[in-house]
Amino acid sequence: MTAGIAAITVDGSADEVRHLVSWLGAEDELAGRVRLAGPGSGVVVMVSSRSAGAFCRSLFGWLHRQRDGRRVSLTVKRSGAVEELDVDCGGGHDVDEVLASVRNFLDQD
Repeated sequence: MTAGIAAITVDGSADEVRHLVSWLGAEDELAGRVRLAGPGSGVVVMVSSRSAGAFCRSLFGWLHRQRDGRRVSLTVKRSGAVEELDVDCGGGHDVDEVLASVRNFLDQD
């Protein structure tokens, strides 16, 4: 199991970003692993191939709840690696497609 960091960029207000932090942090598998990225519109989540399912489903649940066609940018970095995975989420993207991409990326050697 490989761990990494998922950085989420949200096009929204500071209140919406804080709401996303609370939303993701309410997941048992993500508790204590979700933080604001600092000033601006970012969220950082420590994620592993094991917690990727809870992370992706929760993120898409939040997007679905927004009901405004909102999209977020997701960048995943593996621990100890230089490569990054960049995904735009929302709109026509399927949670299972994004989840498979995140898990496959985290499990690469």
